[in-house]
Amino acid sequence: MKNFSVVQEHFRKLRCAHCNEAFAPEGVKLLREEKDYWVVRVHCISCNQPAGVAIVGVEYESSEAPAEAREATPAGSAGGRVRGIFSSRREEEKFSGLPPISPDEVIDAHHFFTELGSNWMDQIPKRAR
Repeated sequence: MKNFSVVQEHFRKLRCAHCNEAFAPEGVKLLREEKDYWVVRVHCISCNQPAGVAIVGVEYESSEAPAEAREATPAGSAGGRVRGIFSSRREEEKFSGLPPISPDEVIDAHHFFTELGSNWMDQIPKRAR
């Protein structure tokens, strides 16, 4: 979590859809930390409106990674950086050749998420214990 400030700084570049103020670092909270991604909740501290939940792909230096991630982190990978939507270099290579997402695909995704309802967390895989 040492590099969480990088994620908070990223959200400072974005603005609230309700009041158009920039998000503040204290409005970005870590909900869950996994070996290659973080789940964060974003809300605007200016108007106190929720902005949503984001899944942020991350890479670690092997010395910074949580214990379970150290074993899975390839040697020589760059660490502590936010990798956009990709959780690994292999994933980035796999998807970087695809065409950009179309406006219709964004609308379809919006409809999908809108229809999930209040039990949307049931769609996220449970952590192995």
